[in-house]
Amino acid sequence: MKTIQTSKITKCIIATASIFAILTFSGCNKKEKNKMENVIQTESSIGAKYLNSQKNKAEKPEQEQPTEPSTNGLGISDVKYEESIKKSLVSKNNNYLVKKVLEKMRAGDEVIISALGGSVTEGAGPASFKQGYAYQFNDLFTQKYAANKDNVKFVPAGIGGTPSPMGLVRYQKDVVNKGGRDPDLLIIEFAVNDWLECSKTRAMEYLVRNALEHNTAVIMLYGAATYNNQQAQIKPVADFYKLPQVSVSDGLRGSGINQQNGSKVYYTDMVHPTARGHEFMARCILNLIDEIDASPIDEKQAIPEGYKNENPFIKFATIYGDTQDKNVSIKPGAFDHKDDAIQAYMHGGKSFPQNWSRSGDGGNTPFTMTLNCKSLIMIYKNANNNSFGKAEVFVDGQSKGTYAGHEEGGWNNCMVVMIIDEPSSSQHTVEIKPAAGEEEKSFTILAFGYAQ
Repeated sequence: MKTIQTSKITKCIIATASIFAILTFSGCNKKEKNKMENVIQTESSIGAKYLNSQKNKAEKPEQEQPTEPSTNGLGISDVKYEESIKKSLVSKNNNYLVKKVLEKMRAGDEVIISALGGSVTEGAGPASFKQGYAYQFNDLFTQKYAANKDNVKFVPAGIGGTPSPMGLVRYQKDVVNKGGRDPDLLIIEFAVNDWLECSKTRAMEYLVRNALEHNTAVIMLYGAATYNNQQAQIKPVADFYKLPQVSVSDGLRGSGINQQNGSKVYYTDMVHPTARGHEFMARCILNLIDEIDASPIDEKQAIPEGYKNENPFIKFATIYGDTQDKNVSIKPGAFDHKDDAIQAYMHGGKSFPQNWSRSGDGGNTPFTMTLNCKSLIMIYKNANNNSFGKAEVFVDGQSKGTYAGHEEGGWNNCMVVMIIDEPSSSQHTVEIKPAAGEEEKSFTILAFGYAQ
């Protein structure tokens, strides 16, 4: 397979990634990559909007000042603000699990709240990440409903550029293990990052099913951006499992809030809200909670026997550098170093510290892994310096693609690809080695996730 070539607009997006940390393009093959490039060229794309916003930056119209009382900091009346929050409620759907969380909160029991997503969920935009919507929601929710605030534990699980397959790979490590158990309430937000995510919502579906199987109340949150989000792609999965849903995009539509790139009213850039924008998001989620609280409890929703997606992930496991899995055998070869210069969380710690890294002078023995699976996701590093190069991936001796460990605008961020995707499980051998002419370059494999 030839190396995937990047369109001019996509290069523009990548070049600004170190500033915006917005999303990861993770198409599975060249056909889908070309499809995405056509979408970018024919629709209102991220790159086009970014270029246009910069071109017209000096021509931005001033926002009309409200004539009614306004204390929300977004330049609209408080009445309009509250109306916009109400509009963000997509569906309460089945409220049983959220109601059970509220019961635990009022009883003073231990409650674990987590938010899983990308840079917006991490808290990017404001001066402090703790002004992010997830932190603000946790504070508002705890203040309003907790009988014992000390028994409410918040587990932040956002990091820049996370599409849903990477969120699935991170879930056990960053949510369950960090919290000490499965959370009581989980907010999932991938709507601004799931452009061409490589699993076609199968990762999202597995995440939801797994959480529901552990009696975790799941709220699907659709974040907003100056480009179109993936609400339409994700919503069918959320509806299939009757999840409560909140759309910040729906709430903002027609609100009168200045949502232009870098307006400093709602957005600090293309996607990251200001502190007041994050507050709006938090209030939208709390509005859903309030509406559920005021409603009678539903009967518990049974998890559907079937799946929404074809060829779903039935059983999923993650592979890190320290994983012990009887189904997986790894010979790191020249990928026998640990890379410490990897993407870090704002709240502390590194994304995938147990990785496999190859230095340019460490020899050319390939990384080799054998396992039984039907789907295999690989996460690798996109370095911020050109000492990193390309690696070619082989599955059962056949080339599956060449992946760039460094591109213009790389910021040590994570890239996500699907290197195996078949209808049934079988034994596979995966080899990763430097691409031809790249033998003097480094490459870091961060993690894998596989389905059976």
